[in-house]
Amino acid sequence: MANLSPVILSDEESEEQQEADPPNLEHQLDQFREQWQQELSKNKGQVSNNQSSKPKFVSIEEEATSLFLQGAQAEQNGELYVAIGFYKKAIQLVPDIESRIDFRKMRTPRERQDSECSVESKTDEEEDLLLHLQNLSVEKHAICEPMLEQNSTHISELPIEVIMYILKWVVSSELDTRSLEMFSQVCHGFYLCARDEELWKLICHKIWGQNCGKLKKYGCWRKMYIDRPHVLFNGCYISKSTYYRTGEKSLDGFYRPYHVVEYYRFVRMYPDGVILMICSPEDPHIVLPKLRYKSSNGTGLLKGHYRLTGNKIAAELTRTKTNETGYYKYKRRQVNNHNQIDVTYFLEFEVNSGGKGIHNVLNWSKYSISTIRSGNQENVSDVDLNKQSFPPLTFSRVKSFCNQSEHLLV
Repeated sequence: MANLSPVILSDEESEEQQEADPPNLEHQLDQFREQWQQELSKNKGQVSNNQSSKPKFVSIEEEATSLFLQGAQAEQNGELYVAIGFYKKAIQLVPDIESRIDFRKMRTPRERQDSECSVESKTDEEEDLLLHLQNLSVEKHAICEPMLEQNSTHISELPIEVIMYILKWVVSSELDTRSLEMFSQVCHGFYLCARDEELWKLICHKIWGQNCGKLKKYGCWRKMYIDRPHVLFNGCYISKSTYYRTGEKSLDGFYRPYHVVEYYRFVRMYPDGVILMICSPEDPHIVLPKLRYKSSNGTGLLKGHYRLTGNKIAAELTRTKTNETGYYKYKRRQVNNHNQIDVTYFLEFEVNSGGKGIHNVLNWSKYSISTIRSGNQENVSDVDLNKQSFPPLTFSRVKSFCNQSEHLLV
């Protein structure tokens, strides 16, 4: 600031000065005020410049984020060595900096809007492509074209009718739809053949009969097969049960052992309504071959028929026990079959979905046993369906069940 020290005048001089030139005093005061305001504004500008020149405090995480983003930008530009240098510096400051960065916030609103539009357009394109593929006719397009020159006849030379006839053998009367879906993944032509409506119509009629219901609800026969609850045929439904059984007391009577008993229950159903069920403590790979054919016989094997209504399965299985009493005399066997016991099992399941699959779980709804001894009155008893003894049965695919086809899908 300027030196504003007052000038000391004597009383006479001051009076003479005031009397001589009073307007000059007001002028000096105005100049003093202007000079003072200029100096104040100048000092404020210096203070603001000093404050702006001071470096701002930056946290370690912000610095690491900046370095990591610089490395990402360099990587996009193709400068890999420069990007690695930035990445190393960022990781030295904050080791897990990549997981802390929210890349969505780094985008501008315009970029976010563009990305959302691209996702919407992508889904629309996928839906349009799916509709386009479904509406295509196989007859108008070649099934497939060989990539290399063939010395023998290529499969694309076969007529469409022959390909569809082969697919009916692939699906077969056992309804191996999984093999049909794998066939559709080979090429565009095979995809169109595997989506033939007549083929899926035969599959639906095989499961639900001629009265399948209205098709408008599902749009196509394949969608009906996927959405409606149904039985899976290319494997077996399996459950594992565990219970504890008390053993005999020791000789000294101090302790009584407990035995852990584990057994499996296997249920296989065929498209024509035949059902097989067996309980066994043996491992599945030993028991499953017994269920490969409907004509299989074995100890403890139950046979019957089932009916699918909505998501409910009602089944009736039978097994005949014969108490044979007799003796051998002169190499001739005499048998008394008067004590005959006929046992019928009534089962009800509910088809549900679990895990990654659909329609792959059977939950118990009802289980009753009917016993008739030597033609007497029937005795029916209901079984308590506790989860420990009757857990849900989960479907497991068995490759050997679909290794060969015995009958054509008609």
